[in-house]
Parts: sequence; C-alpha cells; structure tokens
Amino acid sequence: MNISRRNLAALAAGALCGPVWSQGAYPTRAVKMINPFPPGSPVDLVGRLVAQKLQETWGQPVVVESRAGAGGAVGAEAVARAPADGYTLLVTSASTHVIAPALRKQLPYDAQKDFAPLALAAYGPTAVVVHPSVPVQSLSQLVAYAKANPGKVAYASSGLGTILHLSGELFAYRTGVELLHVPYKGAVPAATDLLSGQVQLMFDSISNAAPQVKAGKLRALAVLTPQRTPLMPDVPTGQEAGFDGLDFPAWIGFYAPAGTPREVVMQINRALQSVMGQAEIRDRFMQGGLIPAMVVDSDFGRLVGEQQKIVADLVRAARIPQQ
Repeated sequence: MNISRRNLAALAAGALCGPVWSQGAYPTRAVKMINPFPPGSPVDLVGRLVAQKLQETWGQPVVVESRAGAGGAVGAEAVARAPADGYTLLVTSASTHVIAPALRKQLPYDAQKDFAPLALAAYGPTAVVVHPSVPVQSLSQLVAYAKANPGKVAYASSGLGTILHLSGELFAYRTGVELLHVPYKGAVPAATDLLSGQVQLMFDSISNAAPQVKAGKLRALAVLTPQRTPLMPDVPTGQEAGFDGLDFPAWIGFYAPAGTPREVVMQINRALQSVMGQAEIRDRFMQGGLIPAMVVDSDFGRLVGEQQKIVADLVRAARIPQQ
C-alpha cells in the first residue's frame, strides 16, 4: 500500500501526540470551500448555497473560492495538497473524480487516495432531446431509427470527454447504435445548432433543455436519471422507456483532503445532512435543475469507485483517446 508523505507525517504525529480533536472543537475559524470550476456553474450554485447554511450552522465564515483551470484539476489539486484539518474543502462534480481519471493520462492528484469523501449532494440530470424534425416520439423509436441509419444520426456535445459526450457514448454502447458525435466548444453552441436542426440529437442537462422542450422547440424522449424530474414530470426515465444502465454519473459533492481526522469528517457530514434536509435548499436545487440527494461518507466513496470503473470501461470500449 502506498502512503503519501503527508499521510505518513499525519500518522507519525498522531502516534506521538494522540487524538487532538473532540466533539464540538470544529470549526474554530473560517473554512474555505474551493470550487474548481468557473463562477455561475451548477457546482458553484451548490457550493454557495451550502456554504451559506454551513456558516449559519457553525457560526464561522465559510468562503467559496473559485479556482478554475485544466478542467477542474487546478482546484482539485489545491485541496488534495491542503492541510488535512477540515479547513479546506472541495465542492466538485464527477468531472474531476470520475471522468478525468479515465480520460487524462496524468493528473496532479489521485482521485481515490488524495481525498476523504464527505457527501454527494445533488445529481445533475441529463435529458435525451431531439429536434422536432426527427421522426421519433420515444426512446425505442430513436434506437430503431439510429439502427436503420447507422452513423447518420448526429448528436451534439459540449466537447470531447465532457459529460454530455460520454452520456451519448454510454447510450450508444448500451443500445448498440452507431451515432455521429459532433463536439462543440461548450453547451451553448451545441444547443444552438440543435435548435436550428444542424444536428438531430443531444444529451443535454435538464436545466438547459427544459425551457426549449416546454416551448415546443425540442422533443424530450427520456431523462437519464433513476427517477423522473419535477422539471419534466411527463418524460419517462431511460429504464421506464425500456433501457437499463443509461444513467450517467453527473453529480455534485463534497470532499476533504485525505487524512482529515475522522471526528472532523463526521462533524462535517452531520452538518451537511442537516443543511440538505432543509426544504429551502432542496427547492433551490430543483429550481436550478438539480435533483437533491444525500449519500455520505464511505457510501459516497463506494459509489464513485463504481462509477470510475464504468466510465473507464466505457472509454476503452468507445476508443476515446486519452489526453
């Protein structure tokens, strides 16, 4: 088993000094929460809403700091290298802990070994949407249409290796269809070409797709979530539409640096569960197109580990080149 220098030092200090944390001793000063993506993203929304409530709960400042760069790797590394004392936390998405390990040849952090999982707070659901000119009304009809036209049904994504791209690859892999991937530099230009009919299909975030579906500019065939979403209550899940295994790991959650004292991790988890139990927070999440969730501690870690394997297998099967 490999032990980092930081963890080795923490073990040595613990052996010499014994436990120094006690119930109620945390936090005694400001807590920094790093968001590794630009301000205004769903991750930023979750971080700021939760930080405000944690500040009210703890009576200490909880400051969200955006540290974007390298697809989230810059901010994630900053937390991985921070002191393991509970005063530097990470709010992030599957991009840094599931997708990047599968697609990047080198990362400045180890997604499994350098972090202590705290809690999964929300899912960012994806919808399968088509331009109205596509002659399908259901997911099964889309699969049949794509099989009858192999490689001719084009789907737009926000870029190579993004969640929207891999959602499409997972769909193709599970259903046995051949789609044409058209990557764009962001979700906005991708959605623009979908609305104009330049591409036929998109696996888009529900928050982006819902207004266009409501206006009749797009047709929603399914949501790739375990349950239906209030933003599209009449749209079936992939499983309800007859296809299993289409849910993609688009989540937002919290981490601390590896080696954070167990007592501190437990106190943070309790505070997060209390915050996430508030109706106001759950309502704000749903208004932002997110599905509230609460998977904590080792259960969160196991879930992410399972997703890492699924995505790694998908990347190999789809022959997506590592960067």
